[in-house]
Amino acid sequence: MRPETLARLCNPYTGEPLKLQGSELLGLTSGRRFPIQDDIPSFISNAALPPRNRFWRWFYDISSFAYDFTVALGDRLNYGGEGITRRAYVASFAINPGDWVLESAIGTASNIKFLPDHAHFYGVDISRNMLRRAQHNLASLGRAAELFHADSQFLPFHDNTFDLVFSMGGLQFFSNPFQAVSEMARVAKVGAHVIVLDETRRAAATLKRLPAHARYAADGRTSVEAMLRL
Repeated sequence: MRPETLARLCNPYTGEPLKLQGSELLGLTSGRRFPIQDDIPSFISNAALPPRNRFWRWFYDISSFAYDFTVALGDRLNYGGEGITRRAYVASFAINPGDWVLESAIGTASNIKFLPDHAHFYGVDISRNMLRRAQHNLASLGRAAELFHADSQFLPFHDNTFDLVFSMGGLQFFSNPFQAVSEMARVAKVGAHVIVLDETRRAAATLKRLPAHARYAADGRTSVEAMLRL
């Protein structure tokens, strides 16, 4: 692990700094240990993980092998409309050489190929198996990103760390979307962009039936309004 990365990491539940000790990260005050496996530090605490988040962790852990294929198939059935929109939007991000960029709920790192390679990329996801797929995809692309197994509602980074923080399509799955967005804002530098892209009008008819959407996206109009409140 690079020293500049270690300096940006903290205990996501207390904010204390960490030190590297063998194959673990150790809290300097509490002594709490966070294991590193396959170059991916894990900050998941089952005690702090809400039931909904535990479910989605389980779901993506068992379905990660088919995720990229399913997304590609969905793009074809939709004639590429949503995929083209997402790619164009990601490609429009203003990223300067040397910027520090975090993707919350990175999944299989499918967005990184649309971003320039002159920045430092970090990714967080609640599913370890999705992160393993992300490692594979990054290696295939010849790209680099540092990955972390963590709940996006408890990001393991100090305040005022990143030049850009973004999340695409993950907000609907969080048990507390307000906390997730608050965490994104916390780790962003003053004046940095925090970008959230999620399904609204076209998908509301289906997604409003999901528990995470029922509270803030009953229809297209309230969905858009809720995004603005976030």
